[in-house]
Amino acid sequence: MKGSEATELGRVVGDALKGTARRTGQASAAVIDLGYRAARRMTRPSKRARVDRVRAAHLNATERAARKIGTGLQAMGRTAGRVGSRLVDGRPVVEEHAAHQWVSVLNGVYGDRLNERRSPLSLPMSLRADGRDVPATADGMRAAYPAATGLVVVFVHGLVETDAWWDIRSERNWRRPGESYSGKLRAGGTWTPVQVRYNTGLRVSDNGRRLDALLEGLVAGWPVPVRSLVLVGHSMGGLVLHSALAQAGPSSGWSALVRVTVTLGTPHQGAALVRGVARLSPALAKVPETRWLAEVIASRPPGIGDLGHGNLLADDWRDLDPASLTAVAGVVPLATGVRHCVVIGTVPSKRDGLLADWVGDLLVRPGDARPATQRGSVEDKDVRVVGGASHLDLLNHPAVYLHLTDWLAYAARQSADG
Repeated sequence: MKGSEATELGRVVGDALKGTARRTGQASAAVIDLGYRAARRMTRPSKRARVDRVRAAHLNATERAARKIGTGLQAMGRTAGRVGSRLVDGRPVVEEHAAHQWVSVLNGVYGDRLNERRSPLSLPMSLRADGRDVPATADGMRAAYPAATGLVVVFVHGLVETDAWWDIRSERNWRRPGESYSGKLRAGGTWTPVQVRYNTGLRVSDNGRRLDALLEGLVAGWPVPVRSLVLVGHSMGGLVLHSALAQAGPSSGWSALVRVTVTLGTPHQGAALVRGVARLSPALAKVPETRWLAEVIASRPPGIGDLGHGNLLADDWRDLDPASLTAVAGVVPLATGVRHCVVIGTVPSKRDGLLADWVGDLLVRPGDARPATQRGSVEDKDVRVVGGASHLDLLNHPAVYLHLTDWLAYAARQSADG
């Protein structure tokens, strides 16, 4: 980790601890207040003024204590960052596996604020290979992909994830460590896998615009002429790739090369969990005891808000109250001339039962994972349901890989015919 990154990490952690202490104090005060209200109801009217005075003093003391603790924790975090800056090895955080994972979570939670402050911890969208960022230049890609072919499959991860998540649970699902879709495709030699990493706390539309630019640079500088592109997105990543297609201009070089999109557990019609939390928040804000929880929900990054209805474009949020947690998604037609494919996970192994429809993959329900019909048709044969698979299993599952190879074979044939 670089010294500047360690200093910034200490500052961000310190600020987060201060906020946590403040909210903990609010929650404690709410509990204390409930106790005093109950005591007041049981006290004779002549004694209630005394209860009120004790209550006010107790609440003030709790607030002061939370404020002092928060300030102390903030100072400790910043001091730890400054001390750590003198002890780090100087390597970029994006090249250190464990630190990279923690910073990716930080981006998922605070990514918009890190980006606004131009923080060194704000992860830029980047191509990734062997745990390193790849410059989107001809020389950079030639060095990173020495065996590049003209058939390229691009993997886009989901919320708080990194490119390293594509080999998650490989021992459980493949019975060997380090296995992944990319590894198997690389060994096959026909398709060249490319992984993308990005700041998942930003709006989907922002990341879609950045992906549009990144893929334009990839096609322009790829070591050999690109004949076919397949885009694969997990969860939020599926929204990002569809946003990029929607924002690609008429002169786009890469979008005309896309033969297939594959989304894995993507909430095309929004995640019910996010919508439920958004509906609950106004009620929580009206009650003093739960107002602190409403503040926590309101501080969510924009990217999570986009998951509520599967928003792809910034226009969905125009003219809305900045405090709005979700926005109804506009109708964005699926890109024409492209085969759009969907993989849905269900934790129950029985894929077509009521339980599977209700539980889904624990985060996204089957109905929400299908693109809305008004956006365009997705053929039934291109909607594949994998039973016994949770949301994260879809990142690296043998059944998903079988479906993926089917669609890649189609894309290769289309490229050859073209």
